[in-house]
Amino acid sequence: MANARRSGLVLGWALALGALAAPAAAATLYVTNTKSDSISIIDTNTFEVTGTIPLGKGKPNRVAFHPDGKTAWVVYDKSHDLGVVDAEAGRLLRRVQIGGNPYNLTFSPDGRYLYVLDWSSDTSNDEIIIYDLKTEKVDGRIEVSTWPAHGIFTRDGKTFFVSGETAGNCAAIDTTARKIVATVWTGGDAMGLALTPDEKTLYAGAGEAKGIVKVDTATLKAVGTIPVTGIVHETTLTLDGQFLYVTLRKANRVVVVSTADDKVVATIPQPGYPDLVVMEPTGRYALVTNRYADVVTVIDVKTHRQVRAIPVGKAPHGMALRPR
Repeated sequence: MANARRSGLVLGWALALGALAAPAAAATLYVTNTKSDSISIIDTNTFEVTGTIPLGKGKPNRVAFHPDGKTAWVVYDKSHDLGVVDAEAGRLLRRVQIGGNPYNLTFSPDGRYLYVLDWSSDTSNDEIIIYDLKTEKVDGRIEVSTWPAHGIFTRDGKTFFVSGETAGNCAAIDTTARKIVATVWTGGDAMGLALTPDEKTLYAGAGEAKGIVKVDTATLKAVGTIPVTGIVHETTLTLDGQFLYVTLRKANRVVVVSTADDKVVATIPQPGYPDLVVMEPTGRYALVTNRYADVVTVIDVKTHRQVRAIPVGKAPHGMALRPR
């Protein structure tokens, strides 16, 4: 009886250790290749391309997953429409016409609405087009500043922040009232947005002003600026919120800012026009699209050093992790 108990304990410890040693379940990363008219699928455990999805003509650019992970939606820059990709089948299902000149897109946290950032065109103003996924119709529009570029929701979906690129500002939108409740001047070309895990601070890339503006989300006022040595595009927080990864496209660099003291702690050379940054689910690595080098680079967050470059299609730009 004692031997059986000892055997059971040994087996239990072995299983526990095995579970701890087992690699985390791989995430699927979609990368849109604007000049290959395709998506490259990357396994975030092996950092290998595991598949390619043809998207058809129209210059596919930004991509976002629906919160249920079943479909990914793509913006086409030249044909000015959206594509819907079946993530299980790995194929393009259909193209959706919503009018205007779509540039970027973000799903509401509940998955009901798709917020499409639309640049002024013959058929629309600079606005957010709200597409109802249930009725498959445009449900509303919110006029915003010129060239809405990046958007991010609070977790409860009640507020949507959007940067106005050529306007040099960031707007906070009440999603229930569907109206702007505050506008914060950032200067430069307003670009990437990042919310801290506690959602108390919004970091807003200030483009040609060569800085990141810190916004207090309670007062919706700027409370400081972090200077950097180049034109800012993307701002992405590490999963623990300790560091902010900032792409300087024209300088071919990523700079890393410590959020504890707003100091630049690392500068990471990149091979060619770094665009967007995504943190893979374990929080150990940052992945960066390099448009002119046709690669996604992998940066070790602990050392802030590039450890790999993954060849993808031509001119990669958009990226999205598939929700589990």
